[in-house]
Amino acid sequence: MRANFLRLKELLRSEFPGQWSGIDGANYPVPEWTKLAGNMVSALQMFVMILVLVGDSFWTYIPGFRGGPPDIYYKMKDNPALALIVIFLIIPSYIQSFANSGAFEVFLDEKLIYSKLETGRMPTVAEIIKALEAAGLRRVR
Repeated sequence: MRANFLRLKELLRSEFPGQWSGIDGANYPVPEWTKLAGNMVSALQMFVMILVLVGDSFWTYIPGFRGGPPDIYYKMKDNPALALIVIFLIIPSYIQSFANSGAFEVFLDEKLIYSKLETGRMPTVAEIIKALEAAGLRRVR
């Protein structure tokens, strides 16, 4: 995506020379809960790696588990491939899907002139140029 932005930036500089104070691109802000969820998943993954390395004896060090591991632990041991796929691939991918907004917003002097979040699709270069012209920029041909 960064390469697409850089190509668009150069195109806009050539089509509308000298009319920019700056053309900036940045990632859309990630919701705070996805950061927290990502940290929790990382902690879960670390916990699973410790369990794999230490084994059943690990549970004796955790208060409340003196009687042995919980049932889910034995289910994970019965099917370790599925457990690892879920913990290391599926859950992180699911959380990451919420962090990617797919936003592509074009602002001119802090005024929104195109929003992928509103339209549900990426704009064409012609649409961006047309929106900039409608906002008052003059195209050099």
